Amino acid sequence: MTEVLALEHIAIISTGPTLSLSVSSGQSLAVVGPAASGKSHFLHVIAGEERPAQGSARVHGKVASASSDGFSRRTKVQSAIPRFDTSSKGLRVNDMLYMMRLGEVRFKPISELSPGQIAACELLGPLLSDADIIVIDGQLDQLDPWTLAEVLKVIRRLQASGTSFVVATNRPELLVNFEAIIVLKEKQVRFAGSLEDLRRLGPAQSIQVSTARQQTVRALVAPFQISVESSDDGFCFSTPEGQELAAKLLLEGYGDVQYVVARSASIEEALLSLF
Repeated sequence: MTEVLALEHIAIISTGPTLSLSVSSGQSLAVVGPAASGKSHFLHVIAGEERPAQGSARVHGKVASASSDGFSRRTKVQSAIPRFDTSSKGLRVNDMLYMMRLGEVRFKPISELSPGQIAACELLGPLLSDADIIVIDGQLDQLDPWTLAEVLKVIRRLQASGTSFVVATNRPELLVNFEAIIVLKEKQVRFAGSLEDLRRLGPAQSIQVSTARQQTVRALVAPFQISVESSDDGFCFSTPEGQELAAKLLLEGYGDVQYVVARSASIEEALLSLF
């Protein structure tokens, strides 16, 4: 794959850690963090609209950013529609309008639209462009679930044709759609890696075991809870003090086990663990 974005020892403030990262054609990067953590600033650096405080950001190809630039409150949706029937990557403009719930409001002014419809308007141009990298700053967060599902389909289709995406979002459930994740806090990078890497930072996986009949044993081992940490070599079991019997019964295949419930750290828990 061709490299379309190279971040070399980059930072958006003059102190603190720097980040080096490469994005290839068709790959996607999510940027998450609390309000005022620097997400928009980071995206402006990637889009070439601002200079980083440290390091360099090199883009190989065209960049399209989803924004409200050029839209006034009186601007009609129709003016945001590209003047061609089919994009260079095969997306039909009219189909996109209705997928994004804009077909029936195309002649309305922006001022009469919902926040989700405004976000869809801002996405329309970049998604229909021939850009190599599309930068999305929070618009996905504004979409209703039905429009979001359609937009994600379009994003996957564009990725398959080689378009890369850099997206700022505060919706943890969206992170499953991205190959790499950057977490910002106070304009500094606190994490960079895959979703699986992020999950490992959350609370340890726990396994809860329920027994059916042996009341005495159940009383001895209650709450019968075991913490499990995964590693390349397997799993490491640990228990609260006085609960060693719980681990022993589980590992020896105790016959009175009714069910075993495994719970991994959620994406939200993993994100919160960084702050």
